[in-house]
Amino acid sequence: MSTPGQSPVLIKPVYNVGDYGHDVQIPLSLLSGTTTTLVPSTSTFVQVLEDSNVPVDEVAIFISDSDEMELVTAGDDTDFDKTWTWLPDMAGSLYKYTLNFAVAMNVSAYTSGNFKISSVQFIVKQTKGDYSETLVNRIIDPGMTNMASATSQIAIISFDTQVAKKIFDKQVTTQIKVNTTSGTGTYQCGIVPLFCYFGAHTPKTWTPSSIVMHIHGSLDHAFPVFRNEDNENLLDHSGIGI
Repeated sequence: MSTPGQSPVLIKPVYNVGDYGHDVQIPLSLLSGTTTTLVPSTSTFVQVLEDSNVPVDEVAIFISDSDEMELVTAGDDTDFDKTWTWLPDMAGSLYKYTLNFAVAMNVSAYTSGNFKISSVQFIVKQTKGDYSETLVNRIIDPGMTNMASATSQIAIISFDTQVAKKIFDKQVTTQIKVNTTSGTGTYQCGIVPLFCYFGAHTPKTWTPSSIVMHIHGSLDHAFPVFRNEDNENLLDHSGIGI
């Protein structure tokens, strides 16, 4: 605070280099598509490992004994392909990008042959107008086994990578493609927006399929505040060089 008759106490603009940053978690929610109800207690679960280890990250969870979850698909006998878009609200540096989600395949009518999800591809891009830069393009084998009956399988995938990318006025898009091999019959495949980690009909951990981005606010996101003429006489710029 300033004293009447004296110069005001000025504010020294600083950037907190010790700040840990912020994990932005964005659920992979969608309205478009067809839904199929899966029963965890009668489904088979697989989890994609990282060098034989279980990958973990900071994600939202809750406990429930529900024995139902919804599979969102593109319809019968159609592989799933969907893109989500997120626009950052401030300038920042993206340090780590994580995808934590579940995909599933349900065989609703079986005649012959083998059904399974053969691969899952996810493509992360930074886009604006005609500009497009691919940050991640990965194809993985979820490790599902062949299904030779009317049944369902769920694959839990947790993938993260260090990105070190400046983001501001460009959209970050995430595309997930589920590729299948199929026999004779009817199947549905897609993403499970809210999934559990095992099938037993007991209290268990649930989490939303989501993107988690670890972001540090960059110095220039405060420029509109520092350069506002109403604030200029309140700031102490001594010792600050450009």
